[in-house]
Amino acid sequence: MRRLVVVGLLVGVVGCAKLMGKSAGDTAVQAEAPPEATAAPTEGALATKGTPQAAMGASSAPAVAPDAPPAPAAAANAPPPPSAPPAALTAPIAVPPVGGPVATAIPSPSTPGGTAFDPHAIEEATGLTGATMADGVFRITKPRGDLKVTLDGFPVTPRMGLVGWVAFRPHPSGAMLVGVMPVAVDELQAVVSALANAGLEPTALHAHFVGEEPRITFVHFGGIGNTVALARGVRDMQDAIVRARAARPMKAAATEAASDLDVGRLETLLGLRGEHAGGVYRVTVPRTDVRMTDLGVELGATMSPTSWAAFQGTAERAAVAGELMVTPSEVQPVIHALREGHIGVTGIHDNSSREDPRLVFVSFWGVGRSDTLAAGVRKALDQLPRGG
Repeated sequence: MRRLVVVGLLVGVVGCAKLMGKSAGDTAVQAEAPPEATAAPTEGALATKGTPQAAMGASSAPAVAPDAPPAPAAAANAPPPPSAPPAALTAPIAVPPVGGPVATAIPSPSTPGGTAFDPHAIEEATGLTGATMADGVFRITKPRGDLKVTLDGFPVTPRMGLVGWVAFRPHPSGAMLVGVMPVAVDELQAVVSALANAGLEPTALHAHFVGEEPRITFVHFGGIGNTVALARGVRDMQDAIVRARAARPMKAAATEAASDLDVGRLETLLGLRGEHAGGVYRVTVPRTDVRMTDLGVELGATMSPTSWAAFQGTAERAAVAGELMVTPSEVQPVIHALREGHIGVTGIHDNSSREDPRLVFVSFWGVGRSDTLAAGVRKALDQLPRGG
């Protein structure tokens, strides 16, 4: 029995020793292994870098080999390399037009920021045809052959002074417009209203004749702005004239007068060359010594008024009409010269208060021998620099 008790005690002691050794080994293994709690924060920090992999989700991140060497500290903290911009930001964006393509008007170089200066558009808007002059001015001439005017038994034809005209010059705002139109007394107020309503400026009203039938007034006007808008204003003025004439038709008050002028003799007395057409001999005398401006814009030869004289009739009984463009100091000498030539003064006026230098226009009408009338006009021209 003692032997059995001793053997049992020995077996118990050996078993306890083995159990104690196993417990110590397990504790040492747990101390050497990395704790599982440290893995989660590391994975979470990588997911917040904003890399493409993080954007795609954590499940698509590439696996890291357990035995991979740790990355250097500088590389781990460096920002990610810049990514190339998307193709949509580098290519031009084409926006389709709404309701079809949009046409863009390109301003003419001579009219920056304004509408292009287009003579064809002017003709379309006015309903009148014109021509481009050498200085770039587009000019329209409008004879008033519909006005049956007589004076002292002579028909006052368009070449005797019943011609209106309108001139357009390119301007930074679009165009500059200058014009004049002879109108009958029953057309006057409708014409002035049409011009003003269209934004054009009537700048002068005056007569060239005294005692004519029906009474004629010359309306000067101008404007600066959109080319087509100015042209439409001219059309409105023409429409006002047409309505007035339709309401009160005009009958011819006299027949055409006989005209048999010695053109060679007139040219010798005047010292000028002119044009003989329709029974009327007409000379035009520009003032080359004066450079006219309107609102600071030089008018040039085409837009500037000129002196002129027109003759019709016979050697024994002729009529002369005309207008001389003079400076204020030349007005009185010209008037005296005309009176000495038995030519009446019928008007003294400005064309515009905006013109510089200030010029005065002396209108005249006379009836008598053609030689006497031509000599009187020549003497009046002699009062001007270089004979007019």
